[in-house]
Amino acid sequence: MSLVVVFGSLLAALVLVILIMATAWTVLRRRYRLSTPADERHRAPTDDGWEIALYRYRPAAFTPGREPVLLCHGMLSNRFNVDLDATRSIARYLRDGGFDVWIMELRGHGGSRRTGAGGRRWSGWTIDDYIQRDVVAAMRTVRHLTGAETLHWYGHSMGGMILYAACADPGMAGSIRSAALSDAPSTFRPLRREGIDVRAARFWGRFVPVVPPALVLPFLGPIVWLHPRLMDRRYGLSDRALVMRLLSNAIVSWGSSGVLLHLLDMIESGRFRSRDGERDYEGGADNIVFPLLVLSAARKLMDEEAVLSGYRRAPAEKKRYVRFSRANGYSVDYTHSNLMLSDGSSREVYPEILDWFLAHSSA
Repeated sequence: MSLVVVFGSLLAALVLVILIMATAWTVLRRRYRLSTPADERHRAPTDDGWEIALYRYRPAAFTPGREPVLLCHGMLSNRFNVDLDATRSIARYLRDGGFDVWIMELRGHGGSRRTGAGGRRWSGWTIDDYIQRDVVAAMRTVRHLTGAETLHWYGHSMGGMILYAACADPGMAGSIRSAALSDAPSTFRPLRREGIDVRAARFWGRFVPVVPPALVLPFLGPIVWLHPRLMDRRYGLSDRALVMRLLSNAIVSWGSSGVLLHLLDMIESGRFRSRDGERDYEGGADNIVFPLLVLSAARKLMDEEAVLSGYRRAPAEKKRYVRFSRANGYSVDYTHSNLMLSDGSSREVYPEILDWFLAHSSA
């Protein structure tokens, strides 16, 4: 048999496997697709032509003087990160607790869209844009539509990290009534000490404009559907329906390599800073005088110090650090991935956030 025939046969087999996996993923994704039953949808215009998607859950009865809550998802995620379904949604939990709840989606995520000229839809932005434009636009719009002078902030991972950075502007810090941040790094010094090899990722970021979960999910999805416990050891997720709902809804198809390169710069330098190196985002914690709740998963993908640093540095008189581990009396050692989206979240994690916001609201 000639090499040409062998190569052709292998190529045909590969194409067949790709088609089978893609078809299986299409079927599975349709089966596990979710909707967002928000009461209202709005858009927050940025100064560079983006419209940041906002989803509002209104409480059954408004409490005069009680500040609204703005929620922000993590990296390569979207609104489903904080509002997956009826039982795994910090958004709906806070709504049921009496708060006017708003979810924002950063540019390139979920329903946010670019309307102005210039730039590309799926790439070209950095973490600076999240901090200096998206957060500003979302907060401005929520305050305008509600009439509130300040608001509560909840952010998971990247959603909490960008609040630390935004607070480098004292005026922005003054717009926050209180905050709850889960597994959100405030420094990159521990990651630099770990000596993470970022060469392959940097090579990708320089030559490919997008980070492509869309190319991975068609293979990962069917495999995980067959063997859901593959996600248990690292992510603490083993329920088939939950894992498939997350893969089908809570992960964006494309991310910006600009964000990737910015993140790699911070990991290599050990400095939480703007892409041009001019702004020290790590210093934002120094301006946090509002009440601060920091939640930490026992099993995470980063050093504990990366999360603990911002808590220690913040001069807030009222602050609390909670590590969700068996040693601290919780049912499991929570992971970065299941902290907010597991069956135990509504029993053990959400109440901490609700109680914090209730305790530090004007009414």
